[in-house]
Amino acid sequence: MLATPSPSLSPPGLVVRQCKGTEAVDLFYNWAARVGWNPGQKAGIRDVLLKTDPGAYFYGQIDPSCVIPDEEPETSASGNSNKSSATEKQSQEQTQEPKQELEESKVKVVALSEDPTVISVISAIRYGDEQAWIGCYITDPKYRGRGYGIVTFNRALQHVLYNSPHRKSVGLNAVFSQVDNYRKTGFTKSSWVNERRRGCVRELVEVKERELAERIGAEEEEGLVMLSDPRVDWEQLPAMEEKYTGFKRAECVKDWVRFHANHPEHHRVGVAFLSPDKFDPLTGKPLVLGYACVRPGLTSYRAGPLYATTSSIAKRLLVKLAVHVLDAHNRNPSMDVPLIIDIDIPDQNRDSVEMFDGIGWKNTMSTLRMWRGDVPPYDVSGCFGISTLENG
Repeated sequence: MLATPSPSLSPPGLVVRQCKGTEAVDLFYNWAARVGWNPGQKAGIRDVLLKTDPGAYFYGQIDPSCVIPDEEPETSASGNSNKSSATEKQSQEQTQEPKQELEESKVKVVALSEDPTVISVISAIRYGDEQAWIGCYITDPKYRGRGYGIVTFNRALQHVLYNSPHRKSVGLNAVFSQVDNYRKTGFTKSSWVNERRRGCVRELVEVKERELAERIGAEEEEGLVMLSDPRVDWEQLPAMEEKYTGFKRAECVKDWVRFHANHPEHHRVGVAFLSPDKFDPLTGKPLVLGYACVRPGLTSYRAGPLYATTSSIAKRLLVKLAVHVLDAHNRNPSMDVPLIIDIDIPDQNRDSVEMFDGIGWKNTMSTLRMWRGDVPPYDVSGCFGISTLENG
């Protein structure tokens, strides 16, 4: 059993609240977009993560009297802001919703996401009785260094640890500048370094892996199918993730697959690779040797997970994702997402590192996968890309 953190003394005027209903959807999506995290479609919060743990989302709110006003922008002699129109346009684009996603009533939620008294957010998702994940931890820069963030963080820890005698592992992905701070809160173990690899979809499909992409487009690659294909046994997928990452979250895995499978109208794609000659003895369906998902973010597509028994299968899955992303873009370019894919890979899987090096996808950011309690046992050889940094 992991020890529950001692309650922190709240700075004056701070209350950490738990999101109710679907409040988290807009609140967390907009905050992530605001700090440049390039979140995937907000429906992923609603359709997957809130189903996994409806009470997982928290925000810190201060008394209106404690609000620090934004600095007034400097103006030129003509009275115009010195910020360029290009910068303003980019800021607007970063916070706008994907054009074809949620059309929901947003009166209360949008008000919360824009409320100046909300100064911090964090998620703490419980995966069954044994595991949990901390993510989306953001404090408004104006309020950092005042104790607001750590109080919000400790409230999230209490959510996953309180009255949970079987909770063995709580994880998070940390930027390296914050690793020492997380160690002070009990996250003293680590499993691997995540490398965010980035590559151009069109270049992969039309230049670097053109022959493979053409075979995939002509459906000449035996075993490569969509996740929605009835031959794909979704019951095999949670065991694959547990083997390669240590996560025990069967229903979340199936909801994640369901979110990606057969949704080309939202540019969400899920693919799988099936064994041609090995079958599950109970169902008679082919053994799944790998699967992968991709979805649009704001500034790129986000791929993950990418699990496979070999690097050859992993590459075919990746190229198939790219083929379908390009096809979705050509059919419906109104989604207006750059044809770039970001994927977070574990540095311990040298086959994955070599595969992405080989296609020229560079590392643009690194994070450390940290744990409080036990590090779940895993075989990283089949993990060519994790699901998300934010949720493990």
